[in-house]
Amino acid sequence: KDTSEKKNKIALEVLQKCAMPSTSRHHWGTDIDIFFQSGNKYFDTLEGKKQYQWMKKNAHKFGFHQVYTNKKTTKRNGYEEEKWHWSYIPIANKYTKKYAQLIGYKDITGFKGCDLAKEIKVIENYVYGID
Repeated sequence: KDTSEKKNKIALEVLQKCAMPSTSRHHWGTDIDIFFQSGNKYFDTLEGKKQYQWMKKNAHKFGFHQVYTNKKTTKRNGYEEEKWHWSYIPIANKYTKKYAQLIGYKDITGFKGCDLAKEIKVIENYVYGID
């Protein structure tokens, strides 16, 4: 059991920096990173604050939405807040539904750590853990 808990902890730490294969919304072609220079720290700068505020105010007019928002205020799970990550919702919503129909844990295979996907609920928490 200790080994399983340790593996899960390591997998969750890795998921703080990158997506598990078969789970990234970027691979759908609907999600992009904007102004990504040094993570959320960039958005604490004067320029970063201006850009982020503009995105929050205007991105929806073009179909984009920040899907990885502050977990404390939205009660979502999965990735931490990513102010740089924006999703083109008109298509991403369709792909999310298709993903639910077509992809399951049986499809997340072929790499080290794939056996942990179901246990850490990577689909529920990371693919669907959006705002």
